[in-house]
Parts: sequence; C-alpha cells; structure tokens
Amino acid sequence: MIQKPSQSRRTLAWVLGVLMLASCATSFAGTFTITITGSGQVQWTTTDPNNSGTITAPGGKFTYTKSTATASGSNVTLTFVPTPVSLTDDDGDTVSTLDSHNSLYWYGPGENSKTLTVTFSGGTTPPVSDPTGAFGFSFPTNLTSLTAITDLSGTYTGTTVSATHPRQYNVTIAQDESGKLSIVSGTVEGIVPAGGSPSKAAVSGPIAIGAITTVNNQPTAQIKGKFVGTIDGAATTASGSGQGPVAVSDIGSGTNGVTGTASIQAKVGDVPYSIKNAPLKLPVSPDAASHIHKSWSIDLNITSTTPAKGKPYIVASAILTLPNGDQISFPAKKTKYSAKTGYALSFKGGTNVTVVPNAMDKKSAVSIKGMTLTETGTVWNPTAGTISYQFLGQKGTANLMDFLGP
Repeated sequence: MIQKPSQSRRTLAWVLGVLMLASCATSFAGTFTITITGSGQVQWTTTDPNNSGTITAPGGKFTYTKSTATASGSNVTLTFVPTPVSLTDDDGDTVSTLDSHNSLYWYGPGENSKTLTVTFSGGTTPPVSDPTGAFGFSFPTNLTSLTAITDLSGTYTGTTVSATHPRQYNVTIAQDESGKLSIVSGTVEGIVPAGGSPSKAAVSGPIAIGAITTVNNQPTAQIKGKFVGTIDGAATTASGSGQGPVAVSDIGSGTNGVTGTASIQAKVGDVPYSIKNAPLKLPVSPDAASHIHKSWSIDLNITSTTPAKGKPYIVASAILTLPNGDQISFPAKKTKYSAKTGYALSFKGGTNVTVVPNAMDKKSAVSIKGMTLTETGTVWNPTAGTISYQFLGQKGTANLMDFLGP
C-alpha cells in the first residue's frame, strides 16, 4: 500500500512519475496505454513536443511522437490524483521505486510502447489539484507604455495661461463610474453664470461638462458645454468643446499643466467670437495634480470548495480598488484550470462596497486570460497571462506579469 501524502502535499499536483524516454541519439514514437481501476485520474504532460491531457475513464492512451533525435532531458510527466493504492508497468510492481515525494522515475532510451496499470481506492473522489491562493495585482504607474485608468475627481486651483486675460480658478470636479465629468462647485475670476452674483462668481452644480475616455491608449478628457451669464460684466452666451490627454507635463517656462485643443462659439455683448481647434494650456498646481489618480489594483482569491454532495471544485472571487479608492466586490464564480492555457477569469457586475448604501457597478469589468502558475514549495506563483480592464469610462489591456511589481 502506498502511504498517503501529508495534508500540505494534498494541495499539490503529486508528480509520481517522470519517464525519461530517450537519449540524445534515440528517436522515439511511443504509445502509453493506461488502465485505471477505481475512482481517480491520470494527468499527463510532455515536454518535447509540449502537450498535456487527462485520462479519467478506465483505460486510455496518449501518443508521444518525436520524429527527430530526442533531446536529452525530454520527458513525460504522469500525475495521479489521488494517490493510487498500486501502480504497475510492464515489468511489474513499481511501488518500491517511489521516493519520499511519491515520485516515480523511469530512466533509459525511449521504448516503442509502455503499459501502466493504476489502481485507486474504490469510490474515492479525486481532490481538486488546480492552483489556488491569493494573488494581488497593481497597476504599474511607472510604466508609461501601459494604458492608464484615470480619475479626475477633486478640487483644482490655479491661474489660466493667457497673455490678455489670465484668470484665477477654483473648481471641484466629480467623475462617475461611466467616466462622465461634472462641475460640482467653483469660481472663475470675472465669469458669473446666470443666477450668480459678481461678489461670489460661483458655479453650483452638478453641471455636466463631458467625459473622460480612452483615445489612442491614453486617458483623454472630452469637454463640452454651454454658458449663459457675464464675462467681465458683459452679457455672454457661448457653447464650446475641447479635448486633451490627461497627463501633466511642462507646458512652458517650467510650469506643469495639461494641454489640448478647444473650439468655441460665443457672443460677448454684441460681438461674435469664434475659435476652432485652438491650442489650450491649463496649468495644474502640485496639489491639484495629486487629485489625478491612476493607481488601482485587483486582489484575486482562488480557492477550492467542497459541496455537501458532489465533487470539489474551484471558485474565483476578486476585489477591485478603483483609482478613486472605491472598492468593487465580485462574487465567487466557478472556474477550471488548464495546465496548458491556465485560468480564464471574467469579473463584471460587481458591488461597490465603499458607498453607503452599497450599489451595483455595471460599468467596471476585469478579465484575466492565460493565467498560468508554477509551484514553489507550497505557494503558487503566476508565470504568464493577459489582463483587460474597463472602468471609469476607460479601458486597456496589458501583460499580467507587469502588474506583479518588483
């Protein structure tokens, strides 16, 4: 009888056999025939060519073909779940060759065929052997090549850049889950909206002013709106639009700010005024720049669950932390792991657990594809994958490994 592994080892994919099929000068084209008795499965992988699969039915086979000289070190790995009570090959009982890790090795040049007989305990349900654990991924703000998700909510103060009419401003902006922007409150020197007073020159909102979207892989503000009121005491009506990337840079003379273009149709007093796609520069103070948030993260939790009836299975849940600090909770979903293609996970329709009362967030979504993992000791570590993300009106795709940090 093979001794069962410790509880810590049961969470692993027990590799019981590595069969060395050929030497440097040997070609190999072989077929394994595996007979299974009892309830269990045999997972197999080959290194050259790279392939994998699982045999669960009593009896089965896979073909390993190498048409040229097999490279030294090429192998077939057989994983038995759970630990079998007996394992025999063409030469008889192989239990005596198991090492302390329940690993079984065959050495020597490849043969044309191999027959294995595996016996599991009757009725034993194979434990879930897929990779599990808690994994944290954070957007690397230092990699400018990646598409950022930006939140503009905050209060901005400063003085506009103008040779003739520089104006002080103090404006509070809000951004909702779909990326729409609005002015909540604020003042702009010399500009008074209808219903305001010259002494306060205040804007009370919310007043919709556009949205932020992803354009050419950059967060981009798309601004539009209408104005009725006075500018420097003159009755004014105007409508305008503008756009520019949300990125703080030197806009001249060592001043940091944002740039873009603007188009305006206006009437100041009795004088019409029109500009089209004019360059726009808006200084941003260090304090205001701190309100432009880009950092976000997702915490992924993959666990095994055992129902009252039926076989164990894997579930994945996640917590997404937005650039504005809100947290979106995605409930656990059933998933499977492939040794060849990894995990494919999709999270959407979560709940914003930061706001009171909690609210559904239909705009935020994250998907992870091709997430493969390897095991070091008792810990699984991601080795590859792609992450796609969409929230706050913007979206991007990146290499998952860039999100692991140093």
